Amino acid sequence: MSHIDYLTIISIKMNLIKNWNNFLHLGEKIKLVTLLMIISNIGFAQPLYDYSQPFIATSQLGFREHSPKEISFYAGNKIKELPEQISFYITYVGYRLPRKKNHPKEWDKKNNVFRWPFNTTLMPYVGQINEGAYLYKGVMKKVKTRWGIFWRGDFSDFIKPGIYQIECEYGFSSPFQIDDKIYERLQRGYLEYMYCQRSGVEIPGIRPVENADDARLYSDTSIYLPVAGGWNDAGDWRKWLFLTLPNLDALGQIAQYSHPAFKEQAIEEMKWGNAYFQNMITDEGRVYEDVGAGQNRAGNYEDSWWNENHPGVTAAGDNISDNIPLNGIERHVRIKYNPLVQYQFIRHQAKASTIMSAPYKNNCLVLADKAWRYAESVKDDQRTLFVAQQLLAAVELYLAGSPNIAPARIKEIAMILLERQETSPIGLSGYFMEKDNKDGYRSIAFNDEPAMAILRLLEADIKGIAEVNDMAEKCLTAYIENYLLADAQSNPFSIPPYGIYVNPPFEKEQVFRKANDNRKVRTFIRVFSEDPLPHGVNQVFLEHAYLMARAGKLLKRKEYQVAAEKILNWTMGHNPFGLCLFTGVGFKHPIPASFMNYKIPSAAVSGFLGTPDDQPYIETQNLVEWSTQEIWDVPYFYTIGIISYLE
Repeated sequence: MSHIDYLTIISIKMNLIKNWNNFLHLGEKIKLVTLLMIISNIGFAQPLYDYSQPFIATSQLGFREHSPKEISFYAGNKIKELPEQISFYITYVGYRLPRKKNHPKEWDKKNNVFRWPFNTTLMPYVGQINEGAYLYKGVMKKVKTRWGIFWRGDFSDFIKPGIYQIECEYGFSSPFQIDDKIYERLQRGYLEYMYCQRSGVEIPGIRPVENADDARLYSDTSIYLPVAGGWNDAGDWRKWLFLTLPNLDALGQIAQYSHPAFKEQAIEEMKWGNAYFQNMITDEGRVYEDVGAGQNRAGNYEDSWWNENHPGVTAAGDNISDNIPLNGIERHVRIKYNPLVQYQFIRHQAKASTIMSAPYKNNCLVLADKAWRYAESVKDDQRTLFVAQQLLAAVELYLAGSPNIAPARIKEIAMILLERQETSPIGLSGYFMEKDNKDGYRSIAFNDEPAMAILRLLEADIKGIAEVNDMAEKCLTAYIENYLLADAQSNPFSIPPYGIYVNPPFEKEQVFRKANDNRKVRTFIRVFSEDPLPHGVNQVFLEHAYLMARAGKLLKRKEYQVAAEKILNWTMGHNPFGLCLFTGVGFKHPIPASFMNYKIPSAAVSGFLGTPDDQPYIETQNLVEWSTQEIWDVPYFYTIGIISYLE
């Protein structure tokens, strides 16, 4: 079913409403999710973007000179009228190829500099288009896919720098640029976004002083911690460490690899965020989880805090404080031990120690080492996410020069993770499993962390563990080629999968494709779940791209980097809705949403989730559904990683 077939969508929704009682067996949580989908997607109102009209989708940011460059044309209500092939033309912005006119002839005699202003895109071309009237001519060919019918064209061989637009007889693209420095706009936007996420200080034009008096321990509210500052997450007031610590990596990459003008700002932002992180570790080396996350609404911590390797999905936010310290109206620090946060702290502090100057680098390494010793003294359940983060932490600590980590320990952790990879002689292969093969490894925010840990091990090239390095390279290439790239062929935009399933939930109500004889797979996160789950997966696809860009650079695999850049183009507008998922660049966006503040510029939204039949879906009406429109850090810090490692 095409995503623009609104009559079909409305019919389906009306049947869902009429037969609502048939969904009682799904349970109250599933019933609620279904109701939210019906309400948020109902097609009676005019959508924000009219997909009954033809449109051209391509990257709205633009392309590097030698990047892959694709366009997709959607015909709207003209889909049955158009030929199998359609010519397209590149012109400078503001140029138009000659079309038939329906205005008085006297208009032309006056040499008027303005074109006839009404419906200029709807008139057919005048005769043969002369070669000198355009910069480039290509052909879009009709394709029929499980995501609908459209026309696809490629102009990768057009490399001339400039600002352009693409047109065909039936529509125009948004303007775009070709420039090898094009991604500097995203790096600048990320720095702006991070500054606007600062907590505990006024950001003029964005937010007043908020939460300047954080916070008290949940276990003993008489104990006050000086943890004002740091970064909020997702335009929120909550300061999750697991979602904000990776910003240190992205900022460090900007400091190392981007335009020199950005380096000082990136380092200053690292100092700002790290002051908060370094106050969240105890004297014994235990790292606290968050500030302001509030109580768990869905049950107790052990049973319902974690969802798809993403903690805190069901947490209510603490109310805003009064900015007066020590008066009992402070927010809370969650004290439950979270191995993900512990290892992330070690990993990112160790890495920061190799980028920042003294005394900051010294403090980072000392605290990373302290946190490692604590982590080694306690046990966790060794879920795949924890093992992956443990390996990442160990490698970064080793490279930073800690005396408390040896190659033998790194080898031990790596072997545990390598054994979690599953291979199959048929179908998809090379993906990671959870402990005891109870399910495929999937994560809302950290989908590629096991493979990323293997990649970082290879980059480190640690002496004395050559046999593990050989296994690691085979593991990494199998994951990328036999899993990510293999399943990317299942859809017309070459998007790698969300994840593997052993026992798919509610399989009668939603589509799971066959991965191999024993496993199922989806491109997008499942809709129906026992837990409140539906979430955009922009960050999943971008981490896939980050992994492939970085692995492509290390292994000199150009095809990995091409695949990575195509995913980046998807987020910039080359998708079935023609929407750019980053504000601050591009021209057509979903409505960006944050829980607390709508002024934050240059943000990334959580992006597409999937319909029950595993097709892309995003809100396109004047609604706000956090599932697809929420802004947050995660897609953006992976994007900075892609940019840093593209050749």
